[in-house]
Amino acid sequence: MYMVFTTLANVYMGINLALAVAIFVLAAVGLAQLASTRDDAFMVIDREKQNWLMLMGGAVALSILSFFIAIELLWIIAAVIVGIYWQDVRPAIRDVLDNAGGSW
Repeated sequence: MYMVFTTLANVYMGINLALAVAIFVLAAVGLAQLASTRDDAFMVIDREKQNWLMLMGGAVALSILSFFIAIELLWIIAAVIVGIYWQDVRPAIRDVLDNAGGSW
């Protein structure tokens, strides 16, 4: 019975680490994209670039911190921020930047 619980605990910790790494990668890529996006694109979608830079920077920090502190809530908070960016903000920015060239 001890082996079963030990195995389950190891599997759980492995899944937790894999999710934290995935969130870190998505947050780091999102932060790099945010930093390289023009400021006026954020004005068009009625968002603030600095706010999203701070949020994604915080998500990167939380995901790094979750590698060292075994609190699942850290990477879950980071996952919510990253999910909102990738599902709401990034598509809106991409639509604005794709239409910036005009009809030519």
